[in-house]
Amino acid sequence: MKDEIELTPAERRALDALPREADPGQLLEERTVKALREQGLLAGRAGPGAGRDASSLPPAGRPWWQLVAGIAAAIALFAGGVSVGQVVGARQTADAFQTVFEDGDALLAAQVQRAGSDYVAALAALAEADGSAAADTGQALEVALTALWAAANEIVRLAPNDPLTARILQGFEARARDTWEPGAGGQLLVEF
Repeated sequence: MKDEIELTPAERRALDALPREADPGQLLEERTVKALREQGLLAGRAGPGAGRDASSLPPAGRPWWQLVAGIAAAIALFAGGVSVGQVVGARQTADAFQTVFEDGDALLAAQVQRAGSDYVAALAALAEADGSAAADTGQALEVALTALWAAANEIVRLAPNDPLTARILQGFEARARDTWEPGAGGQLLVEF
């Protein structure tokens, strides 16, 4: 076990010296037997060589049909409990799966919102950057546009008929046509 407590050798010896079970004593056994006899659940003293007399016989039994009815009632109760347990268990399982899916959607939505907020915050920081780092700003702008292009492609996969996403991608295609150079191999390079 990974949570097991390390004991010193002296502690281990002391623990091993403890008795594993305690003897309840003869008095507890006698009191238990007496209580069972008083309730009619235990017949008189029967043991090796002990004879049975009329006083040690159990009280008069019930008719056989009561025994059969009791067994039938027990079986019906058991079957009913199993049925109810299955229905309740299936309902709880369905509720648990629904909760997991809803929580999963909520977690994904929160993750997308957090990433979007970080993206917007980075763009705001880029807009506030001074003009002395123009080369770095140009590279950061290119990375921001590439991230926007990749996000638009993922949104198209999620909602293929979304007109706003289609327009964003059309804008990227027009930009790629305007900046395409014949020696570049005709491919748009996207880096992350």
